[in-house]
Amino acid sequence: MVIKKLALIAIVAFAGSSSHAVSAATLSPTEDAMTSGFFMGTDTVRGYAGDSRSTFRVANDNAFGLGPETIYIGFDPNDFSSFTGPVASAILTVQSVSGGFGFDAGPGSPFTVSAHGVDADPFSTIIDDTNPTGTTSWIDYFNNHILTADPAAITSVDSFGTVTFDVTALVNDWVSGSNNVFALALTGTNDTSGTDFLHGFLNNTEAPGSTFLTVNPVPEPATFAMLASLAIPFAYRRVRRRPRAVA
Repeated sequence: MVIKKLALIAIVAFAGSSSHAVSAATLSPTEDAMTSGFFMGTDTVRGYAGDSRSTFRVANDNAFGLGPETIYIGFDPNDFSSFTGPVASAILTVQSVSGGFGFDAGPGSPFTVSAHGVDADPFSTIIDDTNPTGTTSWIDYFNNHILTADPAAITSVDSFGTVTFDVTALVNDWVSGSNNVFALALTGTNDTSGTDFLHGFLNNTEAPGSTFLTVNPVPEPATFAMLASLAIPFAYRRVRRRPRAVA
């Protein structure tokens, strides 16, 4: 019993001393904005600081015949420099709210929203009045630079409140260097309901903390080795104490 207690104390102490290696990181976006077929003129990317746009929207690819509405979220590459290998999980959290036009998802009328990687920085690539040197229109960017979403990053939205997307595969692409664009897109591309949605999500620029990414690293090998070394003696003692069968 004394040995078991000492081992338990050792495990707790080791976990505490190694918490820096296995604790989750919560990362805030550096930028978020949206594009929409409803936006006329040269102001095609909206939601930057000073725009006073508290709510973004995601719409089907051709909602009401005007095209998609898409949210773009960017992160600081330096925030991922501490991850030296694949992460265990990465969860994007956003806040679902009314889009303001009465075409929101709800109980019995869910809207499939997906989180995608992109192959070009949307904030510097899309032509806008704040970025006249951009190289691509908002609709050409949507059609040509948004990557296929990982199945785990596709979520059914049917209410207001917290919505999460499992973007582990995308974050591992960032960490490995196979995708060097630290931004993602929220779209309605994978919705097959046949219903036109204009669903709202909070703009993190106007509501700081409403959008964030939680990344859980894989525990270091030393953690597993330590726990295994503590478990082996108990397994051995248990085998030795097992009573012999009576003939």
